[in-house]
Amino acid sequence: MSLNKIEANQKKLLHMPMVQRPLHYAWFVVMAGSLATFCCLGLARFAFGMLLPSMSEALALDYGQRGLLGSSYLIGYLIMVAMIPFLAPKLGQRKLITGSLLLISLSMLGIAWTENFQTLCLLYGLTGVGSGGAFVPVMSLASQWFYPSHRGRAAGLLLSGAGLGIIVSGFIVPKLVPFKGLLGWQTGWLLFAIISGATALIAYLVIRNHPSEIGQEPYGQRPETISDNVKMRPPHHRALLVAHLGIVYAIYGGTYMIYASFIVTSMIDSYKLSEADAGGLWAWVGFLSMFSGALFGGLSDRLGRRMGLAVAFFVLALAFLLVARDFGFLGLYPSIILFGLAAWSIPTIMAAASGDYFGATGAASGLAAVTLVFAVGQSLGPIGAGFLADITGDFSASYAAAAVAAVIAILLSLMLKAPR
Repeated sequence: MSLNKIEANQKKLLHMPMVQRPLHYAWFVVMAGSLATFCCLGLARFAFGMLLPSMSEALALDYGQRGLLGSSYLIGYLIMVAMIPFLAPKLGQRKLITGSLLLISLSMLGIAWTENFQTLCLLYGLTGVGSGGAFVPVMSLASQWFYPSHRGRAAGLLLSGAGLGIIVSGFIVPKLVPFKGLLGWQTGWLLFAIISGATALIAYLVIRNHPSEIGQEPYGQRPETISDNVKMRPPHHRALLVAHLGIVYAIYGGTYMIYASFIVTSMIDSYKLSEADAGGLWAWVGFLSMFSGALFGGLSDRLGRRMGLAVAFFVLALAFLLVARDFGFLGLYPSIILFGLAAWSIPTIMAAASGDYFGATGAASGLAAVTLVFAVGQSLGPIGAGFLADITGDFSASYAAAAVAAVIAILLSLMLKAPR
């Protein structure tokens, strides 16, 4: 069937009476957006850690080269996030998400067919560009398609695809085998490229920038007054707000990456677990994280973004503290559960808060701005934790520092003023 016929059939579906189409189209957008985060985070980013050992063995990469390869993704991601405020208003979410997913697919396809280290860095950097170009617009869809009453839950469901990606990659990667001359890790990138390409097609067919394009209103409880907060706030107030939200988000980025980067190492070195057992526990984080966004997004819809952030950071602080002290497995298991349940809580609430504070039209630009600050924390956290571990001999002090930072984030969250 041609694309024209598919779009014609889709338009008929969009204009069917609500009796025949009881589900609001916003939920179809959420489904497509969740598939996009499954690709741009779950496969492009988190599956990389699963594929890296076999890539390193096949290509004889040293630790420095492994770090450079991972950093190339982050550089590409940051470059694209910085460009979002300029690209989003011109292209719209639909085109930006579709094009970014296609870039992810093509770059993964290139990775599958090359063994040159410099080329791999370039291609994985392009994967990072695609990830940034897909993730921020996807999360801003919650502000376009949902009123504040349901915005947090929608953002959580959009982000659930990342947790699904962790689980899927954990099951698929260990079972990869050579295929027509390709090594196992190359087969993995080829498979992920095909999935990302198919998701790009789905995103183009399903996602729309705004409900008005199909004659609908956003889903949820319509506010008594609807206004764009971007126009209401003076520029210096907006800058202070971006800085405030950005610092809170940066603390999450640093503390989250400390835990995510080193907890498996701690399980093996400090708790004396086997790699298989440690990997099994980490898989539980992926499973529980699938529910974290919707859980805390819904909580922030009821309690407000400030209290939602404070409660989420409280849960994260407990998770960090339980492995900072020597509680043995009585601390490790609850820590894994708490961290998994709150893993995507802060990004979910930040996505909803961007729409609340900056208005639906400024949500993508506002989220991109605070995400840049988040990325700085995400980069510095593991570095500081690594140096501290070299001094102390393990990561207990690093987890303790993360817990203290999370408490500071609670106080900063409570200091936020309510959206107008």
